[in-house]
Parts: sequence; C-alpha cells; structure tokens
Amino acid sequence: MNYPYGGPPSGPQQPYGGPPSGPQPQQPFGPPSGPQPQQPYPPQQGYPGQYPPAPYGAPGAHPAGQLAEWGTRVLGYLIDGGAPLVVFFILYMISGAVMGGVLASTGGDEDAAMTTLIVFGIVMGLFYLALLVFTIWNTCYRRGTTGQTIGQKVAKIKTVSEATGQPIGFGNAFLRQICHVVDSAICGLPIGWLSPLWDEKKQTWADKIMKTVVVAAPDVPQAPQAPSAFQPPQQGYGQPPQQW
Repeated sequence: MNYPYGGPPSGPQQPYGGPPSGPQPQQPFGPPSGPQPQQPYPPQQGYPGQYPPAPYGAPGAHPAGQLAEWGTRVLGYLIDGGAPLVVFFILYMISGAVMGGVLASTGGDEDAAMTTLIVFGIVMGLFYLALLVFTIWNTCYRRGTTGQTIGQKVAKIKTVSEATGQPIGFGNAFLRQICHVVDSAICGLPIGWLSPLWDEKKQTWADKIMKTVVVAAPDVPQAPQAPSAFQPPQQGYGQPPQQW
C-alpha cells in the first residue's frame, strides 16, 4: 500500500467503528454514594400548585379535606337564609302597597275589598310556596348533588360524607335538614349549632347523626396547557394521516 505521507502510522491501529484500546474507567454498580438531594413533594394531578391535604391528625385536617371553620359556616348559613328572606320581604312590601292602593280605589265596596284581600292572600301563598321550593332545592337538592348550597359556594365550603368525601345525595341532605331540629333541642338553645367551636371534627349534632363533615372547597382554576411545539396535531377518527 502506498502512503502519501511517508510510511504507515506507528502503533496498533483500531478498526473503523471499534472500541478504543486501553483500559477504560469502570462505572460503579448501584446508586451513587453520599447524601442525595430531596425531591419536592409532587402537586396533585390537575391542580397546579396545590398539594394533597395534610395527614389526619394535623390541626383541622380530615381525610375528606380541610375542615371548615365555624365562622365560615355561619357566613354560608346567613347567605342561604338571609338572601331569600330579603327578596320575600321586598315582594311582600310591594304586594301590600298594591293592595292598599286597590282597596283605596274601591270606594268602600265590600265585595271589591273582599276580592282584593283574597287575591292578596293567594299571592302571598304563592310567595311562601316559592320560598319553600327554593329552600328545598338549595339546601337538599343542590347540597346533596354538588355538596354546596349557594351560600356555601360563596363561602367556599362544602358538605360531604365523612366516609367517602363525596356529596351525600338528595335524600340524606333532606334528612340532615330535619336533624337540625336536634341542634336546638335543649331548651331551645342552639347548643348543637355551636358545637363546631369545640368539636374535634367541627360537626354539629346533625352532622354527627348523618356522619357528614363540612370542609373547605377553594376555587382553583386549572391553568391552560400550551401545545407543545414538537407535538403534531391529533388526527380525528376516519381522517387520513397528515404528511409531514
């Protein structure tokens, strides 16, 4: 063989693609020695920046979630009970004013006055019925299916089963409302309503009977995920694959 630059290179030659000659450093088997950096606690799936609740035994912690404070529960009750009563009072005042104007226009006609009073009574009965239907829908159906009344949603709390952490259903929510009678059973005093102030699980007596707890339910918006620059768009069913 002719070498353009003198003789052949000295020393052993390695074939193309072969491993380098000589002793190679050995990699130790097993994990590296010494202290390892601690990995941060992973956030919950689907809730960026949110972590699982503290283990049971920590202050205010429960397997179903962080127990709601008594003041937050009172806020929810005030909204659920106060807002409908305010609307009912406004409608009552408007209806009374209209009735008074109609009675004044009858000119002492007893039949017209009696008709006016009957109509007013029917209207007020419809108002009471609407208030009852709204209360059942809000405190029984809505709480039973979603865990939250309107007031609880504003206060960011919810009522769930102590065993499963899920809403308790319409029937159990209705029974829970009836069991609230027990909360005021001792000489008419609201002892049961105040029991979350000292109870370990922050339960009223109705909660203990129905085995429910009220936990915090913060609104955590899920951050939108930006599409990856290296991920091709997904193909729909029945469509030919795109050519890249």
